[in-house]
Amino acid sequence: MSDWPSTGTRVVVWSERPPSSAARDPHVSTVDHVAGRTFTVTGLDATFNRSTGRSKPVRRGAGAFASDTYVAVDADSERARDVLVAAVRRDRDAEATRAVHAWLADRSRENRQAAVRALTALDEP
Repeated sequence: MSDWPSTGTRVVVWSERPPSSAARDPHVSTVDHVAGRTFTVTGLDATFNRSTGRSKPVRRGAGAFASDTYVAVDADSERARDVLVAAVRRDRDAEATRAVHAWLADRSRENRQAAVRALTALDEP
């Protein structure tokens, strides 16, 4: 059996909602408990498989698509970095879209400056 993870290991965790496998709300957390082939992460009510890093589906309501599957990977891994960078990019894109729409609705100086700042942020690393 693998040594990964151990209690206290930093992980990047996100949820996936069927039918999409897009990473939702990725964040850094720590492994709370390891037992046999499973582990838990601080702040989540999900049990992860040690070999895959995926949880069983966690129900959040009624319906066919009312469950989340969580994924946890080592915080120092390339996959973790890729997921976090993509999340920042999505957030910046969404903010720029909101700012431009606000400026189109009300062409005030403040809205124009907010749109310029949000669009400029898209080029930041």
